Amino acid sequence: MSRTIEVPLKSFPKGWFVAWNVSSQCYYNGNVQIKSGGEVLQTIEKTDHSASYQFIGNGSALIPSEDMSIVITFNEGTEPILEHHQASMFLNDRGEAVGIMVGICVEDSNDQDFNDFFISLTGWAKEG
Repeated sequence: MSRTIEVPLKSFPKGWFVAWNVSSQCYYNGNVQIKSGGEVLQTIEKTDHSASYQFIGNGSALIPSEDMSIVITFNEGTEPILEHHQASMFLNDRGEAVGIMVGICVEDSNDQDFNDFFISLTGWAKEG
């Protein structure tokens, strides 16, 4: 049975450059979709049944819309998907936000380790 959760991210304004990394320690197969304005920017798949820590993908894009989200799907299991996320800003010398970092920790069962998917995203307002 497939299980999905969507995490909205309003932190990254349209036009920002955002880079992401996805790691996993879950046994289940699944995927992480990076979306903006309903458009899928990238789908990162976990296709093995290894419970070892592993890097499963990364990417980057200029964000085309204000409505960014992360869609997390596990293709197996029955427990509810849980997630916790945290964000921090990078400020310039004038105190203006020039970058944002978001970390999302995902739990796929009931062991409460929140390392089944770990998604980190970092965005910058402009080049140069």
